[in-house]
Amino acid sequence: MPWASEIRVSADAVGRYGPAGGMLLVGVAQRWSEADGPSALARGRYAQIGATAGVNPAYAQGSLAAEWVPLAPLQLRLAYDIDGFFGANGSLLRLPSRHARFGDRELEALAGSERTGVGHRVMLSSVLRARLGRVVVRNQTDLDWYALSRTPGWYHESEYDTLLARNDWLVANRTALVANLWDGPRGATFLLGPMYDVTRSGAAAIIRQRAGGVLFFAPAGAWLGFDRVRVYALGGVNLSDRNRRGEPFGVIGLGGDLDVGTARTAAPGP
Repeated sequence: MPWASEIRVSADAVGRYGPAGGMLLVGVAQRWSEADGPSALARGRYAQIGATAGVNPAYAQGSLAAEWVPLAPLQLRLAYDIDGFFGANGSLLRLPSRHARFGDRELEALAGSERTGVGHRVMLSSVLRARLGRVVVRNQTDLDWYALSRTPGWYHESEYDTLLARNDWLVANRTALVANLWDGPRGATFLLGPMYDVTRSGAAAIIRQRAGGVLFFAPAGAWLGFDRVRVYALGGVNLSDRNRRGEPFGVIGLGGDLDVGTARTAAPGP
């Protein structure tokens, strides 16, 4: 069967609350898509490699990633990130112990003690998904390994809002049950439903549980100069959290993809 090859350029702007933060991201990816087979398991298969650059007021990030969908229900991803911390705006804040609180007041009190440095992360991610009519179940598990170029201690990790040792691991799992409320041409869709996630940091053994809802909207046709545009959001309440129990949280993002090259190649040999 022939494979379709395409190059995609992407751009995203993401903001969050609880804790507050944001990121601007641009990336490029090469994707090889395999023609659909007769079975439902043999649909939407592809392999992809890509690079992404991101920046916010606290750090800049470069990423390399490989992604593979061998069967429709399974997506695998391996990524490497390198972060350069600016020493300002909450970057590499060090806490006195793994039992220390790190809510908004505590982090604000540490303003001025930010550190410069370099951080490395390797992430292995798996996604299991199933669809029954218009209902989609999606479960994602991330296993991360971190290494920081600083002295031993406990550092605030802003993406997951937790504490990590200089060399540490973290595992996160999120399950969402969404309804496909609308389908349109060229992959246009609107998804909405509840979600639950849990995160555990390694050495500090901090467990966070959250519940809420997810939204994903992709309009039909080209918008804002992109071939595909997406709006996505996640929000809810912290069920179990050392610093934010009972408090709301939210994430919202706007992004798009631009196709810059497509081709068809013969199927790989045996």
